[in-house]
Amino acid sequence: MYQYTDRKNRTLADRVNEAAERRLDQGTERDRAAATALLADMLHAASQHGITLDVFDWVTDLPGTCYRALARRRDPAERVNAVVERRPDGGTEQDRAAATALLADILHTAAKHGITLDTFDWVTDLPSTCYRAVLRHRDLTDRINEAAQRRTTPGTQEQKAAATALLADMLQAASQHGVTLDTFDWVTDLPGNCYAAVVSPLHARTTQWATAS
Repeated sequence: MYQYTDRKNRTLADRVNEAAERRLDQGTERDRAAATALLADMLHAASQHGITLDVFDWVTDLPGTCYRALARRRDPAERVNAVVERRPDGGTEQDRAAATALLADILHTAAKHGITLDTFDWVTDLPSTCYRAVLRHRDLTDRINEAAQRRTTPGTQEQKAAATALLADMLQAASQHGVTLDTFDWVTDLPGNCYAAVVSPLHARTTQWATAS
């Protein structure tokens, strides 16, 4: 590895360690070693142009920049886990794995167009978007169960099953018009409305009347 010592006799490793210690997330020894190697190679290239680390110190914190660049270069699973840790729901391992797979597939396709996750970072938080998409891509039973859990009286399994069947049939009818549950999510909580309709006293009275007649 190309060795460089600045005028204050700090090695590149020292400079990277100082950069890491200024951050809230100080990273691992492996992160620091990787940043030191990156810094060394970049400075070796710069030296061919007569540019030293002292020169860079006037315009940018190159050790800190190298460290931040490598800290951002986390694999999809690490990026998704970081998203989950910022959310109150925590998510399941299955959710994390599905979001990681989705992110990896999207990035694989994007790479064919020269687009990387770094590019996406300028316009959207793609790991977070993938995780939210996975959470929304739940089956109707899960959506009804969540609707039930938001109520003070969560209801019975029979009511949940009835609400799921109601939701499925209504969405089947809506699909003939090109309307999906995702479309409804923009205007109303259809799973919640179906569940509320099933557990409403009016529905119970209507059911009793229909049975009696």
